[in-house]
Amino acid sequence: MATTTTEINLPDIQATPDQRATAISAVGIRGLELPLQLDAGDGRLQTTLGTWDLAVGLAQGVRGTHMSRFVELASKFSADDSVPVSRETLEGFSAELLDRLEAEEGQVRIKGRFLLKRSSPVTEIDLPVPFDFAWKLRARRVERKIQTKLVTEVGVLATSLCPCSREISTYGAHNQRARVRIGVTGPVSLSELVEVAESSASCTVFPLLKRPDEKAFTETAYERPRFVEDLVREVATGLRAIPEVGRFKIKAVNEESIHAHDAWAIVKGRGDDLTSPIA
Repeated sequence: MATTTTEINLPDIQATPDQRATAISAVGIRGLELPLQLDAGDGRLQTTLGTWDLAVGLAQGVRGTHMSRFVELASKFSADDSVPVSRETLEGFSAELLDRLEAEEGQVRIKGRFLLKRSSPVTEIDLPVPFDFAWKLRARRVERKIQTKLVTEVGVLATSLCPCSREISTYGAHNQRARVRIGVTGPVSLSELVEVAESSASCTVFPLLKRPDEKAFTETAYERPRFVEDLVREVATGLRAIPEVGRFKIKAVNEESIHAHDAWAIVKGRGDDLTSPIA
């Protein structure tokens, strides 16, 4: 029979004093992969694989943190009766992280992919489309209370058609894949951010297009031309229309189809002030 740590007296080296008078800003683990139940904000839960990065600040007199406790805490979201991962549950998780690691400040980052169904424009065939997500959370104790700052991020693939190409050509216009990354503060769901990005592009991408769908897709994109500059400005306009959005950062990359390079643009702002940068 194996001997448990509660049956013998094992030294706790991490908790021994350190004499070098140097605090550590962040120490923890990264790349911890665990399955979880995700609440993307579209009214249903889905199982996905999440990757955790967890860290806390370490006081100058303590030699090391307890790495296993990070894993124990994150694994609670992967149990059979686990709590779904959402921006709300992560807020509560941050308090538990600081308590369990006996820390004054900490960081949580969870990233992965989630699925939303998209219906092809004419044949209306429903299939799931994958999107990237990430929640980045910082927490610290201030006068016995825990203050948090959480950023929600999504990554969306869309189509952009070149306005210049359409204007100068007798017929046709070149288009490219657009990769849009949105990060915001405020209580906004993942699915809501995806919808803002998709509605700002020339057209949404679909997993399956039959010939009638492809015709509709091509014509829709042609009627909605977007430079990469247009794309980030359209996304900014959409975010400012959501009252819950605080600070935001938008990055779009057009994977050019007629050039050997890509085009990209960034907008930073607030929901009510386009000139205020995100931290």
